[in-house]
Amino acid sequence: MAGIFDCEADGPPDGGSRDLIGRSWESAELSRLLKRSRLVTVVGLGGAGKSALAADAAHRIARTCAPVVAVDMSGAHGVGQVFQALSRTSGDHETLLVLDNCERLLAASARALGQLLGEATGVTALVTSRRRLGTAGEAVLPLGPLRLDDAVRLLALRARQLGVRLSGGEEERVTAGRICLRLDCLPLAIGLAAGQLTGHTPRELLVRLSDAEASLALSGGPEVPERHRTLRHCHGRSHELCLAQERLLWARLSAFGGTFTRLAAEKVCADEQLPVEAIGHALDGLTAQGLLSRVNHRAELLRMPRTVQDYGAEWLARLGEETRLLERVLLWSRGLL
Repeated sequence: MAGIFDCEADGPPDGGSRDLIGRSWESAELSRLLKRSRLVTVVGLGGAGKSALAADAAHRIARTCAPVVAVDMSGAHGVGQVFQALSRTSGDHETLLVLDNCERLLAASARALGQLLGEATGVTALVTSRRRLGTAGEAVLPLGPLRLDDAVRLLALRARQLGVRLSGGEEERVTAGRICLRLDCLPLAIGLAAGQLTGHTPRELLVRLSDAEASLALSGGPEVPERHRTLRHCHGRSHELCLAQERLLWARLSAFGGTFTRLAAEKVCADEQLPVEAIGHALDGLTAQGLLSRVNHRAELLRMPRTVQDYGAEWLARLGEETRLLERVLLWSRGLL
């Protein structure tokens, strides 16, 4: 990671965002998809940077003098508001429509976009959501966490924007890397952590983050949207989007402390409330939101990000199941379950 603290936020040569660090491949892939499909959805865990990637693509297209209409759907509460938002788009010209944060109204957004794209042949839609729309012709770009070096560069940039310059010494670079790993290398979490560096050294911050409560309580200023005000807010929004069995499985999976197999999930988590035959579907639902990820692209081996575990563990304790699930994980690890 040598030298990354010294890297300025110089934008790429093609005029991309100066703050969009570590997303060169994703940016290029999004540009390619927008040329091939009239409906592209960027999906991923809350805080992964979907909105920033979409905004970067929109700015690139706007610089070509093509019309761009951007609509934040986070405040929409019904079908009528979805259609009202989409009515701002004219199909008479080549137009990019950006619908940001569609996850709370997926069905309504899919229906409205299907109608719009059928009538307005000049419109291309770019959607961000924690789940895909699931409509015909939809191209999907999954967005995961940053690579570690890029995450550390982003932490240094966000800290410098707040007037804190990291020294670049070996110990501080390692500490910064551990902070980013603790926060799953999520851009949102890294930005919130950088805000804490105005009052704490990196080492002090890392110690604070060893406490799950402290990591979930990382907060931004009033300019941060409420859904991203803390990691607890961010993961809480995903929790609201889950089905009841997905929420229960999320809580129980937190007992594994990271990586587990689908078979282990069935053996440890199944009971009358959560039948074994329902677990596969619930695992797929959590994976679709980025709350679980496949390890080395192996469908049978799954991993839950650390801060997602923290949130699930809070619910597990709230449900009164913490001791029972930890005991079952221990029995499973010893081959006794």
